[in-house]
Amino acid sequence: MEKQRWKARVNVMRYIYMITMNDLVNEKSIIDDALHNHNFDAFQLKIIEYYAQHREQIIKLLAARLSKNWTWDRISKVDQAVLICAYCEAKAIATDKKIIIDQSLLTIKHYADPQSTAYINAILDKVI
Repeated sequence: MEKQRWKARVNVMRYIYMITMNDLVNEKSIIDDALHNHNFDAFQLKIIEYYAQHREQIIKLLAARLSKNWTWDRISKVDQAVLICAYCEAKAIATDKKIIIDQSLLTIKHYADPQSTAYINAILDKVI
């Protein structure tokens, strides 16, 4: 079951990544696209809907937790997507913090620079 849930999280992360790469920022467009063009389950849709509804606040909150030498635009889009998905899952679904962080670090190890795990862990520990 947990492996399936991780795959669901990865699919949401990929979707958030696609949104950021295509500058899709309209709440209605994000939700409509997720509903009509993808095969997301209820778990995934809750995360995506939360993101669509609170996008600007989420990015400001996460960006504020970066160290002084980093800006939101300076970190990779994959790292951004992982942070966004983790935060949204914590808020929309209230998944346990430890599970979210562990799953996020696993995702980073598979899809991004494994050295990102240290700051991803630190940021998620602060915001969740």
